[in-house]
Amino acid sequence: MGGYVDRSQGVQGVLDPIEVHVVTFADDGHRFALVVADLICVNVDVVDRIRTAMRGIGVSSCWVAATHTHASPEAGCFPGGGVTPRPVGDRLVAASLAAARHAMASERAARLGATRTLVSGLAGRRNLANPPAMDIPVDTIVVTAGTDVVGLIVISPVHPTVLPADNNQVSADLSGGIRRALSAPDRWVLVATGAAGDISTRHTRQGTGRPEVDRLGARVAGRLKPSPPVGHNSAAPVRPPVSRNVRLRPKQPAELDASARPTPQVGDGRIRLVLQQGLRIAEEQAARRRTEPYVVEVAAVHLDGVTIVGVPGEMFLELGEAIRLGAGDQVSDVVVLGYANGYLGYLPTRDTPPCYETYASPVSAGSGEILVEAAVEAAVEAARDHDRSRRNSV
Repeated sequence: MGGYVDRSQGVQGVLDPIEVHVVTFADDGHRFALVVADLICVNVDVVDRIRTAMRGIGVSSCWVAATHTHASPEAGCFPGGGVTPRPVGDRLVAASLAAARHAMASERAARLGATRTLVSGLAGRRNLANPPAMDIPVDTIVVTAGTDVVGLIVISPVHPTVLPADNNQVSADLSGGIRRALSAPDRWVLVATGAAGDISTRHTRQGTGRPEVDRLGARVAGRLKPSPPVGHNSAAPVRPPVSRNVRLRPKQPAELDASARPTPQVGDGRIRLVLQQGLRIAEEQAARRRTEPYVVEVAAVHLDGVTIVGVPGEMFLELGEAIRLGAGDQVSDVVVLGYANGYLGYLPTRDTPPCYETYASPVSAGSGEILVEAAVEAAVEAARDHDRSRRNSV
C-alpha cells in the first residue's frame, strides 16, 4: 500500500471501494475530460497512457488527478515521481476509459458555477504541535441543468488521511466520506484534493476509523449549500487547457548537507516520527545527488466562468491561495487542483521552516513561488482564450 513510510504490510482487505470518476465537458469542437482516481498519486507515465487512450474514444484533452488517499495500492509515489506499477496502471487506464464512455453517453446541456465554503473543525496545519483553529476553504463547482443541480465537483485542500498508518484496508478515506455524505439519486459527486500539502485532520479527528471518516465527510457536506449559478444563459465554448512546462532545480548541495540541516525539536510523538522519516528521505536524495532539473506540467482550463488550475504535486494551502489571489484581478473563479497530471512531491517556498515537507521535497526552496507564477500565467491565458472564443462564437 502507498502513503505511509512506516506501514509494514500490504493490502489485507477492503474497507470501502476505491473508485475512478470522470466528468466530461464538450462542445462541437472540443471535449475535455477530468479523471480523478482514489490513488496515492498518478505519475506522468500513466497520465500519458490515459491521454492516448482517451483520444481514441473522442476526448480531445484530458487531466488525471489522484485524491492522495493513503489507503490505496502503491502507485509509484516517490519524491520526484516514479514508475507506475504495471497492474495498477492497467486497471487505472481501463477504469478511466469505462467511466469516460459513461460520462460521454450522459452528456447534456449544463452550466457551471463555483462556490467556496469555510469549514471549521475539519483540519489544520499538520506540522505544528498545537496549531490554531482553522476554517478550511472547500471549493465546489456546481453543475446545473435548467434549475436542477445535477453534479458537484468538490475540491478539499485536506490530506485524506483519517485512517492511520497501521491500516491495511483499501479505502478512499476522507474523499470517500465526503462523496457518500453528498450522494443523491439525482446528482453525481466527484471529490478531488486541492492545495493540501500542509493540511490534515491530524489534530482535529476524534478517531481513526470509518465512523470518523463519515463524521468528517458529513461535516463538509452539511456546510455546502450548492445552488444553481447566476449569469449568462448561452452555451459556453470548451477550449483546450493551457499548459506550462516548468523547470525546477533539484536540491542544491547546501540543502543536502546533513551537517547544515536544522532539525526542529518537537514534543509531539507522531510529528517527531514523521520528521525522522523525512530526514531519511533527504539522506537518500543526498546519495543520488541529482543535477538535472525537474520538468513539470502546470495547466489551467476555463470552463463556463470557472478556471481550474492543475498542479502536479503537493502545494501548501498558502500557495493555492496565492494562485487565486494572483489571478483574481483577471479571472473570476479560480479553483486549485493538486496531485494532477504527475507527481513531483512537496513544493517548498523560500521561507518554509524546516519540516518533513522540506526534507522530503526533491526541489529547492522557492519552487513553490515559481509554480505559483506559472499557474497564474496559465489561468489568465486560459480565461482570455475562452473569452476570445466566446466573442467569436456570438
